[in-house]
Amino acid sequence: MAALAGEPRPDLVLINDDDLTYAKIRLDPHSAATLTTSIGEFTETLPAALCWAAAWDMCRDAELAARGYIRLVLGGIGAVTDVSVVQTLLRQTDATLRRYTDPGWRRAGLTLAAEALRQLMEQAEPGSDVQLAYAQAFIGVALSDEDLALLAGLLDGTVAIEGLTVDTELRWRILHRLVSRGAAGEPQIEAELGRDATDAGARHAVGCRASVPSPAAKEAAWAQIVSGTLPNATFRAMLAGFMDDDQPELLALYVDRYFAVAGEVWRTWTPDMARWFVSYAYPRGDDPAVITKTTELIEASDLPPGLARLLVEGRDGLRRALRCQEHDRQSAG
Repeated sequence: MAALAGEPRPDLVLINDDDLTYAKIRLDPHSAATLTTSIGEFTETLPAALCWAAAWDMCRDAELAARGYIRLVLGGIGAVTDVSVVQTLLRQTDATLRRYTDPGWRRAGLTLAAEALRQLMEQAEPGSDVQLAYAQAFIGVALSDEDLALLAGLLDGTVAIEGLTVDTELRWRILHRLVSRGAAGEPQIEAELGRDATDAGARHAVGCRASVPSPAAKEAAWAQIVSGTLPNATFRAMLAGFMDDDQPELLALYVDRYFAVAGEVWRTWTPDMARWFVSYAYPRGDDPAVITKTTELIEASDLPPGLARLLVEGRDGLRRALRCQEHDRQSAG
């Protein structure tokens, strides 16, 4: 702006800092760099919230590298005390790791996140909701033998973290991660189901079995998912376990099969289950060919508007992810 010519440049320039009107905020490179190291130093919550939102928006629009956004969150989230904000930032970080990072850097990003989240979990106020949020996020990204051993210890009681209550829900979350990483299997699932012989426990067990990282387990789960005979809650649990973001090689085998059954599912299933399948079984990989396959299906037949809309949304989401991945790749080059 001409009115600011000759003025010293501050560390951060934030427009609409009182949030007085709707605006899609963009940060200049100098301000974005400041946030990466200093976002936790805000003394007022409103400008901090605006900066968090602007950074996420820039990440999704491929204007801020995905790995830069991840480092920004991991470096500043420790200063956030509102658990709802913490949970939102952690969900966005997880989505960034799985969808928006360069696939060649993704494992390094997961390792970086696991290290930071483990430290945040151990340093959080014992017994607080924030500690639980960090624990849940850490479980979701644990990859190394050391981190998986920690999870196994929390599950069998040989390891404890001050203040962290490993209740039934957290036990299933831990077991799910161990199973999906090949660090636990059917004996552990059966043992946990014996501890939690409820409908909820049965659904958790179904999700765990669908996440087993083997072709046979995936094939068995897929056959049940597309059968259309599962109860709604069981179907959702099994599909969630099947669509494991850290198993892209196994899921790649089901891309063509998804497009082969999507139309029949829409015609013959109940509306709620059909919408759920079309949306949540949509291929999540990093293959541009999925965009072509989606377009071909939309254009090859007179699809019902609801099905076409969900397929377009899936295709648009993948296009966004690929743009972000390319920007993240270029930023590292």
